Amino acid sequence: MPELGSEFDVATEWLNLIKNESNFIPVSGDSIRFNSPFTDPFDDQISLLIQEQSAGKYLITDQGYTTWNLEVRNVPVLQEKSTRRKILASILARDNIQLGNSGQIFKEVGRQEIAQTINDVLDAVMKISDLAFSSRQNTRSDFRDDVFNFLRANAANYSFDTGFNVTGKTKLIYDLDFVFHRSLRESQWTKLYTQLSRQIVEMSLGIWADTESYRTTEYLGNRISFNILVPTVSEKQLELVDNLKQHDIQVVASDDRSKFEQQFLIAG
Repeated sequence: MPELGSEFDVATEWLNLIKNESNFIPVSGDSIRFNSPFTDPFDDQISLLIQEQSAGKYLITDQGYTTWNLEVRNVPVLQEKSTRRKILASILARDNIQLGNSGQIFKEVGRQEIAQTINDVLDAVMKISDLAFSSRQNTRSDFRDDVFNFLRANAANYSFDTGFNVTGKTKLIYDLDFVFHRSLRESQWTKLYTQLSRQIVEMSLGIWADTESYRTTEYLGNRISFNILVPTVSEKQLELVDNLKQHDIQVVASDDRSKFEQQFLIAG
């Protein structure tokens, strides 16, 4: 990945990426296909269908492609009571996104909610697609539950909030898995992913740039940082880690207990 410039450059590049590499293509009289600038782990472009329903409602769906693509590549995610199914359900529950009988990921909303829902469904599809990188060993339990259970068991050492979200300049709302507080004047925004990828890097830089005005007005005088929490970091992902670090976004692997404590432990 090429070296990135200033945060202002990142914001400009992010907006240009969305503008120039996304497109909306009419499919029929009541349907439009949204082609995003992102690809899944199999290098297939991530696309969503926006379909007008009755009573002023719109359906945003991946048409089942995400789960189908995983299943045919021997990454089962639809098996009842399986760990991957549990992870999939947890991802969808964050934004009340549905899973259809045929594996389609979708949400039905009003006209004013389309832009936000595209963002939410796209984020869910990317997280679920990353289950392609998982193995039976690291999907034995929901990663978020593992982290939460660890923090709850060590409550005296960690201060954090959950269920927090922020609004960017584009008016899109971004969910945060955790907000850690090492001190009263320090907030550590944290999003969880099961795997670090270029798509996650690009989306993280976009969120950080889009929320700049929020950070400098709502939390004037506070120190806010942004973290990506993943189960582990491989050798080939170090370049991605370095690119994020250049923009003050830290990647923390939960299997690196020293880094985890350094980043999130209540300051002594």
